[in-house]
Amino acid sequence: MSPGARRLLRPAWLLSHLLVIGLVVVTANLGFWQLHRLDARRTYNAVVTARADHPVVSLAEAFGVLKRGGTPEDLRHVRVVVSGTWADGQVYLANRSMDGVPGVHVVSLLWINGVQSGAGAGVVVDRGFVHRGLFLEGDSAAWAPATADVELVGSLDVSRTGERGGGLEVDRIDLEALSERWGTNLAPMWIRASGDGTSGIPVAAPVVDLGAGSHLSYAVQWFVFTLIGLGGYPLVLLRLARRDPALA
Repeated sequence: MSPGARRLLRPAWLLSHLLVIGLVVVTANLGFWQLHRLDARRTYNAVVTARADHPVVSLAEAFGVLKRGGTPEDLRHVRVVVSGTWADGQVYLANRSMDGVPGVHVVSLLWINGVQSGAGAGVVVDRGFVHRGLFLEGDSAAWAPATADVELVGSLDVSRTGERGGGLEVDRIDLEALSERWGTNLAPMWIRASGDGTSGIPVAAPVVDLGAGSHLSYAVQWFVFTLIGLGGYPLVLLRLARRDPALA
């Protein structure tokens, strides 16, 4: 072993070797983690697509799955139909956009026909998108719901706890918080309307972005860093050992 190579085994250099090995392990794991997220995203997209192709079922039939031991995740994005009348009052999901235009989503309460008051008689509905300019004009009549009975078609989604916001603008649909706000029991999931039969405002919001995201490109980047560590670092050490016998 040359003097330069022996000096690469000194404690200071051993610490450098361990640091590089640690970085290689971390970047490789991050690459596999991104691939795992990509796989999960594709699986989720497949579920959403499949459920979107299923026939529409009544809300009561869908919630029967919960009574038989199912979970809200089992019903997420299932298409349902329900009839009822709109309650007074609404809240707005802030910081939403559609086609690059900022705005809000209008969230209303629908009283379900045939359900006794106090027993989940209301279901929360995301009626869709209103662009920020119209919303700031303050004339809610522009997106007011119908006053007569309506038959609503949409897809089910799950509640997210931890509502934040001020006044009528919130950041998520938190059914527990909305139940307290409106003083009534609510159905265990909310509906993303595909249209509520009014003038076209709000505009029905798409269910979800079914793109694959950036997970694959991120994984490639992490694996490139891994290869640089595996191949580049030893080459650097080899050149140093050959070039400088007095390497310290």
